[in-house]
This record gives sequence, structure tokens and C-alpha cells, in this order.
Amino acid sequence: MKEFKMELMTREEMIRKASKEEFADAQMNIRDIKSDLVTTRVPFCDYQTFVLHLFPNQDIQSNPLLHDSEITDDKKTGIQSAMEKLETLLLKKLFLKSLVQTLDRPNMLTMQEKAHFSSVLSISLLGNMRLFFELVHCLLVDLIRTSTKKNQKSLFRRLDSITMRLMVNWLQTGLYKQLKSHSGMQLFMLYKAVQTIIEMAPVDALTANSKNTIAEEKLLKMRIEHQTLTLQIDLNGNSDQHYPVKVLDCDTISQVKQKCCAQIYKNKPASEIPYNEELSLEWQEGRSGKLTLNDIDNTSDRNNGLICLNTLKHYMVRDNCKMVLMYKHIDEEDVYANSSGCRTESVTSEDIILLVSGSDGGEDTEKQKWHLPNLPDDIKSNRESDFGDIFLNRLFHTKLLLTDYIDSTFEGLIDSQSLSIPIRYFLCMLDKFGNDYKIDYAARVWAPFIAKPDILFDVNLPGHVEPCLDILRQVFVESFTQTAHKVNKESPPQKLLFHKDIPRYRKLIAPFFVRVEPVNEQELWSELEEISNYKSEIIDDFEDMEESKDLQFAHKLEEVIDLMEEFSSDS
Repeated sequence: MKEFKMELMTREEMIRKASKEEFADAQMNIRDIKSDLVTTRVPFCDYQTFVLHLFPNQDIQSNPLLHDSEITDDKKTGIQSAMEKLETLLLKKLFLKSLVQTLDRPNMLTMQEKAHFSSVLSISLLGNMRLFFELVHCLLVDLIRTSTKKNQKSLFRRLDSITMRLMVNWLQTGLYKQLKSHSGMQLFMLYKAVQTIIEMAPVDALTANSKNTIAEEKLLKMRIEHQTLTLQIDLNGNSDQHYPVKVLDCDTISQVKQKCCAQIYKNKPASEIPYNEELSLEWQEGRSGKLTLNDIDNTSDRNNGLICLNTLKHYMVRDNCKMVLMYKHIDEEDVYANSSGCRTESVTSEDIILLVSGSDGGEDTEKQKWHLPNLPDDIKSNRESDFGDIFLNRLFHTKLLLTDYIDSTFEGLIDSQSLSIPIRYFLCMLDKFGNDYKIDYAARVWAPFIAKPDILFDVNLPGHVEPCLDILRQVFVESFTQTAHKVNKESPPQKLLFHKDIPRYRKLIAPFFVRVEPVNEQELWSELEEISNYKSEIIDDFEDMEESKDLQFAHKLEEVIDLMEEFSSDS
């Protein structure tokens, strides 16, 4: 009985201490966050990269449209003749309509094959946006008529047809101008706010669980004692300039290097920022003089076959210490600038994955690694995990810090005055059909840009940021529905988090569709012609890119475009 009372008192004290800590964290000044979000440049992707990100499996390395087929000489003439005839057919709206409707029949193609076909067809029509629109228009008319006869009420809820995928592809390719001139800034600031707020608190380098998050499944449900440090970073031995970088003493060395790069290369596209693996971090004032810091070395803590990733606390780094971020010595020049804007780098570097199997890194590569959580048999860790739900307040705290940025983004996306001409024409067109399209407008047109900012921006999307953005995507889509937003004690935390916000967003959305100004066909054709002219930008990109210059992609693409325009004028 005495042991039970002692255990109860211990747990009460732990809960009391945790509650005080959470309350203190909730007083974080929003101005500290805003000061970290000052930006002078939004790193938009060019139009070519933007389009390639929209469509699955469409990249320069593997895109079959950009590579010569392996054809034997005896078949080359016949196949070339057949392809020329196919090119002629692909410029005929009725042929395209029949082709799409045939392939859309049940059991003709798998979902993946439909997605791939839609992407290939969309890319082939980018130089003729008017034909693209006319195809989408006639397909939608037939689809709506069919659904009306079948009394279907969820026409746009699922993206399981080629017709619907083509519609979304046409809408999104026409959004680029609007995104760059208006809505893109709000989307970018929302992404940066989520990343900044999460990384101001501990993030586990292996699981991507974090103290600040709105995703319960990624919540760090334990107390992590930590301090904020400011490091004075000297880039590559350039002692003339030092960059003050805020880090946490519980950060791994890879996390510190990422935060250093984020500060030093602020407002630079991700494709111009060096990889972690290309950099080394050197402490100039270590206990033994200069010391190169690593995630794993011979000083790492080891226990029962487990190895702990090194942190600044492990090295006993103090506030205001001077460090040098050095490029690792490699003979090849210009290796540090990434050649592609399409990469995604997680919070972990390649040498600190959760379970590493291999023989390159010695015996340590075969050991299981951990970062923030204590050892599995740690008594304190087990006690805290028993009342982990007390840390759910962290979800609410993070949501409060994000509220201004969420509101600003949602208001920007439903600003009818900034809508592009194709979007306005499309909404008016569907309004004439009398269909319930509001959920589709949110889910299909804008939601992907909320959840996947790397479609539009040259940025990396860390694993701890993506789940939060996906929740915000769900909130945005749900704000367009009219169904009652019911919650109870069993509802998931993210549903409870935004329970009072969704009705507020719905009030903003209600007048949005009423305010959409109509567009005549002449305005639409002029805008589509301008979008089609992005072909020159794509050709210029191909000519500038080292990996595609020798393959003459630009020349081949120009030939195809000239051929298409010649056929269009004849038909």
C-alpha cells in the first residue's frame, strides 16, 4: 500500500510539472514566429517544373514522350507513318472524345493507368489549351447528362474517371499565373509558418514526431527538456560574416545543419541549397580545440545494441558558440548546387535512418538508433507514456499559433476578385448545369496546393510538416460542404481542433460563388492563348538544362508544336 501511494504521488507530481511546462509554452509570443517568417522572395517553380509536379510519373528522366523509342530499322518507316496519322487524330476533338469515353468504360483501365493516360494526354495538349478546354467541356456535358439520368448526387466527389482527371489537369495548368501573382504568397507563408512553428520545438529525427503539431499521430507525447541556443555560423571559413542561427540543444547534427542552411540560404530555392551530406559542421571552441560534429561517432551513447544520435547537448555546446559550416572536399566543381528542383529531403539524413542494414558504415550501421525518446526500458519514459494524453493540449497550442496564417490563406483562396479567367468561366459553366460543384472546386483545384507546396514552390517538404498540411487540406475541403459538422467525445482530435472554425469558414465561402464575375468566350480564348504560349518557356528550359541539351528535346518539341499548329489551322 505504501508503494502504491508513493507511485501515485510521483505520477501526480509528473502531471503537475508537465502541465506547468505546457502552460508556459502556450505563452510563446507570436511576434517571435512572425520575425522568423520575413521573406523577400517566394521560390516559385518554373512552369515546366510546375506542370511535371502536377502529373504523376512525368519527369525528364523517365518520361516516354521525351525519349526515342527502341525501334528496329525494318519497322521504323511503318511506325513513323502510323505515329503521324495518330498525331493528326489527336488534333480532332471528336476522336479525342471517343477515345476518352471508350477508355473510361468499366474494366478498361486500372486507376493507375487512367491517371497515367490523363497525364500524357494533358501534356500533349498543353500547346493547344483551346482544344484542351473544348475536349473537357464536351466530356463534362455528356458526363453530367448521364449522371442526371442516373440521379447521381456525387458526380465530382471521386476522381475515378479520365474525364474528371482531365478537368482537374486543365484547371490546374491554368492556375499558374494566378498563383504567382496572388494566391501563391499565402500558400507559401502557410507552409513556412507550419514548418517554423514545428521546428521551434523538439522534433524526433527518426520518427518525425514533434512537440508542436496539429496531427495527433505525429505528436511527441513526452516531456523533452531542451534549451534554445543561438550559434554563430561561419560559412566555409569566411570569417568576415557570421550568421546567427537559432537551434535547440536536443537537435541532431543533421537537424542543426538544415537549420543553418535555412538561415544562410534564406529565400533561396531548395535546388540551390546544398545537401546535408555535402556539408560538415565544425565546432571551433570544442573541449579539445576544433571538433567536427557528426550524428554518429565514437563518442555516441550505446546501450544494449542501441545507439543514440548525437545532439548539441551531447557535445556540451553552449549558447553563442562559434561554428563553421564547411563544404566537404570533393574534386568535382559545382557539386554543391543541386541540379533538380524536384528533390524532397526529410528531416533525417541518409546515415541516420531508423533501422540501417548494410556493411558500409561498420558495426554501427547494424544497430537500431534512437533520438528523443528514452531507452525502451527507461522507467521515466514508461511512466510518461502512460498519461501521454495530457500532451494533447500541444495540438491546440500549435493550432492557435497557426490561426492567422490559416485564415489568411483560406481568405486568399476564396477571393473571387483574384480568380483566373479559366476558373471563372468554368465555375459559371457548371453553374448553368445546375450541379453541386462546390466541394469539387475545393477538393480538386486548391486542396493539392495546400497539402503539397512542393508542386508550386522549389522547397523541400519535411516529414514532420506534411501531416499538418494534410489536415489543413481536409479542413479547407470540409468548409465547402453543407453537411453538419458533428463532433463528440470519440471524435479524432483534429476534428475537435477545428470544430468552431469550420462554420466560420463556411460563412466566408457562402458569398464566394455569388460574386464570381461572368466571363465571355473571347476573354477565355485570349487567356488560353496566353497560357499556350508557355510552350516557349518550356523550350527555353530544355535548352538551358545540361542533362537535356544534348538530347535536343527543345528541337523535337518545337517540331511537334509546329505540326500541331499546322493541323489546327487546316481543320
